[in-house]
Amino acid sequence: MAYSDSQPHRYIREHPWLWAAQAVGVGASIGMGLGYLMGARGLRDFGMNAVVGIIFSCVMWAGFELFHSPFESRKEGWSPERVGLVSVLWMLALYAVLLLISISLIRFLTGVNMLRNSSVMVFTGLAGLAASGFIATKETIAGHVAAERRLVLAEARASFLSLQAQIQPHTLFNALNTIAALIPEDPRRAEEATERLSALLRRILGALEQPVWSLREEFALLEHLLRLEALRFGERLNYQLILEPAMAEQQIQPLLLLPLVENSFKHGFRPKVEACHITVRAEGGRIRIQDDGVGREEGAPDGVGLRTVRERLGASGGSLRWLPVEEGCALEVRLS
Repeated sequence: MAYSDSQPHRYIREHPWLWAAQAVGVGASIGMGLGYLMGARGLRDFGMNAVVGIIFSCVMWAGFELFHSPFESRKEGWSPERVGLVSVLWMLALYAVLLLISISLIRFLTGVNMLRNSSVMVFTGLAGLAASGFIATKETIAGHVAAERRLVLAEARASFLSLQAQIQPHTLFNALNTIAALIPEDPRRAEEATERLSALLRRILGALEQPVWSLREEFALLEHLLRLEALRFGERLNYQLILEPAMAEQQIQPLLLLPLVENSFKHGFRPKVEACHITVRAEGGRIRIQDDGVGREEGAPDGVGLRTVRERLGASGGSLRWLPVEEGCALEVRLS
């Protein structure tokens, strides 16, 4: 997958040095910015403000990430409003504790008493609110994005299970119809079609057991499908599979392109009586599936196969879009 499914509060543990650099940068910016607004003058004042801001940033950031609300994923019987209220109370209490820790550290490390007069107290409150606001906003956004991505991934996995249930019978029925039609006309080609079907189903079964495989393996699967369809369409069908060597070992979700190629046969070639051509080209980080079939009506909704591919791509940061062409249909797959 293109993104990490880890929780936001693991960031410090997984990337301590990167976190430290970001916390120092944010803290120094907050401290010097507030110092300027409150009339700081000279390098010494700005330097002290930067140190204070850094301490607030490090303490607040670490506190909110390491001691995030324990109520967000608990109490299944609680209403969302109750979870939200208790979480906010927890955050306010945590903020008060972290503020006291920050003030104590500043007094210990710099000798400055942040509570000695009203202007310094105002600076203290603003610095604490700025640091905690930044961290709370970041955590909220990161949590929402992670939750949405987990939901999209779950939906994509469910769609893939649906695809597993339908793809083998769909392919099998088409192939059996081809074989049945060839037996009385050309027994040799019927035998070849049976062998092609066997090879195709073996690859599909292997694909369903793997979370990812290479584009080279996906193209090998498409080769079996297209050779089988060539026996069905005869000389009417021409196809090209073009795989850029640099993309051959790129990992993708299995059976990602198969529904797109089958879509060309189902909607593009079946109603057409003339010669048909399909090209699957993978190069430059993109995959293009194009046919010269009867085309599609503008704005026509996607079928189950296309929706499944779109959802699976979206869950891993990819995309699927229709391309404008003069004849037939063209789809472009971006893997990330």
